[in-house]
Amino acid sequence: MDSEPKRGRGKFDGWSKSSLKSVLDGCSWQWALQRVGGLDGGSTPHSAAGTGMHAAIELHERQRIDDGTVPEPLTLSEEAARAAWEDGASIPSQWHNIHGDQRQAAEWALELTDTWLASGTRDILLGYRPIDVEPHVETADVTVSGGLRGYLDWLGHDPDRDEYVIVDFKSASNLRRWDNPNQHRIEAATYLYLSVAGGLVPEGAAVRMEWHVVSRKGEDKVLEGPRFHWDEVAFLNARLAEAQHIYDEAAYAPNPDWGLCSPRWCAFYHGCQVTGQLGPDTVDFPRGPGAPLLAPGPAPEDPAAAPPAAPSSGATPDVPPPAGSNTHDSHDTE
Repeated sequence: MDSEPKRGRGKFDGWSKSSLKSVLDGCSWQWALQRVGGLDGGSTPHSAAGTGMHAAIELHERQRIDDGTVPEPLTLSEEAARAAWEDGASIPSQWHNIHGDQRQAAEWALELTDTWLASGTRDILLGYRPIDVEPHVETADVTVSGGLRGYLDWLGHDPDRDEYVIVDFKSASNLRRWDNPNQHRIEAATYLYLSVAGGLVPEGAAVRMEWHVVSRKGEDKVLEGPRFHWDEVAFLNARLAEAQHIYDEAAYAPNPDWGLCSPRWCAFYHGCQVTGQLGPDTVDFPRGPGAPLLAPGPAPEDPAAAPPAAPSSGATPDVPPPAGSNTHDSHDTE
C-alpha cells in the first residue's frame, strides 16, 4: 500500500478532538500524511466495528428522543452490521490476514452491540434524559484554518444529580486504558468547551463528561470525567497552542514510541519506518498559516459555573461563538 498510497482528503479544516489527540498524543507524522499530504490509511475491522456499535446506539437514542420507546434488539443488530459493513469497505487488503475484513468487522459490531444492550452502561444511560445525539458544534475564529469543532456522541441530563452529561461511547479490546480520566483530558476539555460555547447546555448549568466503554469480551464500564471549569479552557488553550505551532512550522515527526507505531496498526509503517519513502527525509510538508487561539480573558466571578460571556459588538470575545457546519468527524475507537 505504501508504494502507491491512496489519496484521501488532504485538507486541514480546523482542530477537532481527534486531530488534537493525534498530533499531541499520537503520531503527528501519521496525521500529517493523511490530513496535509492527503494519503488514506483506510479503516480497520476494529474501527469499523466501533462505527457499527455507534450507529446502533444512535438509532436507539434517537427513537428514545422521538417517542420514548426503544428499537427491537434485532433492528439494532441489523443497523450495527450495516454500518460496520459499509465502513469496512475501506479496510486495506494488507489488514485482511492480520485483523480481518468486512465480515469480521460486522461480526465484531454485533458482539459489541449485544454487549451494550445487556450492559450496566445502557441501564445508566436509560436513567438519564436524552437531549440530543451527535450534535455538532463549531467555534469560529479559533484558527484561520477553520476553528475548533466536533460532534458529541450524546448529550442528556442526569435528574438525580441535576447535571448535564456528555457521553462518549467507546469500544475497546480491554478496559485497562479506562481507569484514569486524566489520560483522556484533551477529549473531555474539547467536548465540555464545545457544549458551553455552543449553547448546548443552559447558562450556568453544571455539565460533566462520561465515557461508556464496552469490549468484545463482554465487559463494560462507565468512567466519569471532569466538569466544565475555566481551568479546562486554559488547558485546552495550551494544547491548541502546541498543536497550532506544530502545524504552523510543519514540525511533524514520527513517534516510534507510540503504541500504534507498528506494521499491525499503521498503514504507512513500511514507507515511514522501513523504506523511508514516506519518512521525513523524503516527504516535505509546507508550513501552515499562523493564527490566534482562544483568548481566555479574565475569569468570571464564579469560574466553576459561568459559561462564556457573549461579546459586545466590536469586542474580542472571551470564547468564540459557534458557527454551524455539516461536516462529520469519523468515530474513533480505542
